Amino acid sequence: MKYIFSLALSLISLINIYAQNKITKHLEFGKYHIGYKVIHIYDHSRSYFSKYDYYGNRTEYPIGRPIQISIWYPSQKSKKSYSVLYQDYLGHTSSEIDFEKNTEKDRKTTIDTFINSIDGKSKQEQLKELLSSKTHAHFNGQELNIEFPIILYAPPMNTSAIDNSIICEFLASKGYVVLSTMSKGEYTQLHQRTIRSVNVQAEDLGFLLDYAQNNYATDKVGVFGFSLGGLANIIFASKNKSVDATVSLDGSIMSKGWLNDFKNSELYAPKAFTSNLLFIGKNLKAPNQNPSTFLDSVKYADKALIRYDIEEHSYFSGLYLLYGMINNTKLANTEKEMNYRFYAEMTEYIGYFFDEYLKGIENFKEYEHKSYDFSFSFEKGNRVPLNPNTVGQLIVDKGFSYVNTIIDSTLIYEKDYLSSFDWRSLVQTAKNLKSSYRIDESIQTLLLADKVFPSWYVIHNHLGKLYLEKKDIALAENHFRIALEDNPKDVKSLEALKQLKKSTPDYHVSKIEDIKPYLGKYIVDEERYREIYLKNGNVYLKSNYWDEPLVLWPYRTDLFLVESDNPGSNMQVLFQFNEKGAVVSMSIRGLNSGRINVPDQKEKP
Repeated sequence: MKYIFSLALSLISLINIYAQNKITKHLEFGKYHIGYKVIHIYDHSRSYFSKYDYYGNRTEYPIGRPIQISIWYPSQKSKKSYSVLYQDYLGHTSSEIDFEKNTEKDRKTTIDTFINSIDGKSKQEQLKELLSSKTHAHFNGQELNIEFPIILYAPPMNTSAIDNSIICEFLASKGYVVLSTMSKGEYTQLHQRTIRSVNVQAEDLGFLLDYAQNNYATDKVGVFGFSLGGLANIIFASKNKSVDATVSLDGSIMSKGWLNDFKNSELYAPKAFTSNLLFIGKNLKAPNQNPSTFLDSVKYADKALIRYDIEEHSYFSGLYLLYGMINNTKLANTEKEMNYRFYAEMTEYIGYFFDEYLKGIENFKEYEHKSYDFSFSFEKGNRVPLNPNTVGQLIVDKGFSYVNTIIDSTLIYEKDYLSSFDWRSLVQTAKNLKSSYRIDESIQTLLLADKVFPSWYVIHNHLGKLYLEKKDIALAENHFRIALEDNPKDVKSLEALKQLKKSTPDYHVSKIEDIKPYLGKYIVDEERYREIYLKNGNVYLKSNYWDEPLVLWPYRTDLFLVESDNPGSNMQVLFQFNEKGAVVSMSIRGLNSGRINVPDQKEKP
């Protein structure tokens, strides 16, 4: 990635000053005044400094991870508030790691150090003038007693919270509370170039969200991030299902190196990603340099991709864009102006996206061409399928028809959706419905269970009993017989047929006469085996890890039944064959769970 954050954090603040003069003239800010404040707080669930020194003595470092939070918010004018100057943004970077460096002297030292780092008296004077100019924000403006959505910002690697303050101020003016904190490593100011370190930034976003939700009454949450922050916010939104909208500005999620590392981690889960997603990237003419692999794999969220005919990563930060333009002697002023307009229109479009998904204001639309050439794509996401673990309770709460309509609509695009259900949960739900005298819904729930686990004898035995409750003898008998086809030894179904004075099948009527193809050892693993053998006219199944062999009944070519009525031997033996019809393996099917074990391979003679 061609983005090197080698400048001091103080330099970042200078760029933001210039941004207000060159970029925001192309932006129409919202109706709200903008308040700004800085909060110092420790995340005591994580460490940052060492608690003890080398000799085991308690250090003077504070316990917990320091989180300096910058907050932009809608406010009203107040006599007590005053305009934030760019030098104020710059000065507050002095305390992002060490909260003790928060005096006027510390902030002035940071500002002076930056000014003195610029060569030439003329440039220094020009810089002082810029630093003394006003931003759109006001310190400690009185917050409005209105519920506003929350937006979190994840800055690039090793960069201040105010990196993209133009966008933060713009969003606050439109009615959002925006929070950000410095991007730093797990134990030092510098990020390590690892997914673990990116996940630390994602955890910082989680801390910001907890803080925001404890202080602002809203459940609407958005997040945007730039560069490495545009990967950290993807990780954050993947783990926090409360995030409604996510924006990645030329994020490292689209960098081949970071993408490969990310894909190899347990954090990579695009198919489970549910936050509506906007990717904004570069390299229109060479998209493979910045692949949208993650975005392409997202199924359960609306997703949009804008790719600009830009090659400069730094243009996606107002700070670095303007610094580059100041120092670039090759570009004409008209070209620089086009870059400023690009950043402004990108900012405006981010506002449209959040308006759509956090406020329900239908501003989000196909991107309109204003400056750079671009490509635009949008795809409506499918609804997130119901969590199978919640379906049972939802049937009880909302009714079977309500849930079944959702399941049918899901099966249109998720053909294997039912395979994720647990038949036992549905059977239990059916029992709960029966106890509440909701017999028809209980039957419907069991019929759904039959789709999940077809022909399972337990399900059909319950169905038979329910149809008896409805006095439908024919359907009851039918389901008892289906149960016996699956498990010819099902005592409950046999007893039910006898009580109905119906004929009962005897599995002993069916028998495989030629047992030889089935005899021999079946290897479970290096230490265990099972063996089928004949003795005194009976077929036995033994194992070197069982106490006693079991007597089998060779019921049909692919199924042997266990003759014993011992509950511990409640199983069936299934056989698998090759293309020539020879037995190659054997599986055990448990009659309590329905689970079929991994096939045991038959040992060659």
